[in-house]
Amino acid sequence: LIVIWLVSWLAIAHLAKGPLERIASEQLGRPVTVGAIEFTPWTLELTLRDIAIGGAQGGPPQLQIARIYADAELQSLVRLAPVVDAVEVDAPQLRVAPLGAGRYDVDDILARLQQPPAAAPADPQRFALYNLVLKGGSVDYTDADVKRTHALRELNLAIPFLSNLNAHRDVQVQPQLAFVLNGSRFDTAAQG
Repeated sequence: LIVIWLVSWLAIAHLAKGPLERIASEQLGRPVTVGAIEFTPWTLELTLRDIAIGGAQGGPPQLQIARIYADAELQSLVRLAPVVDAVEVDAPQLRVAPLGAGRYDVDDILARLQQPPAAAPADPQRFALYNLVLKGGSVDYTDADVKRTHALRELNLAIPFLSNLNAHRDVQVQPQLAFVLNGSRFDTAAQG
């Protein structure tokens, strides 16, 4: 077991990077790069660093994410469904611009993601995601027609859990949505 963990720890991160970038690029129709992958098999923790999705027609990156961290649980193997104790997304930066006639520079990605599946509809995927946190996000919406950029900064979102699976995990975050939109601050929190 220790040898398997050690080999997984050393090999999976290096072997997964190329296929992950290739498959994601094919699915989105844009170049996708991942700076580093870290995987700890004995705790089932996965960290992706410096993720970037290329912009339309070779422009600046459409989306950049500093870090995605997921702490999966062994229950995932028993239940054959993802049971995740924590998901953290750090510093996502999204750039969106209208192209005119109701079209946007992300429409090609959305069209690819909305293609109907080839197989017959199946039961919904079962999952249990706990302690979901997005920190330090930003969105730039650039409207060239009116020469204005709307800026969403300091986006923080915390969700205690999303689940359709009966799994009991410790909830460590309280619901929160906070951001600064064009200089105006908004912050709301709740207790659950």
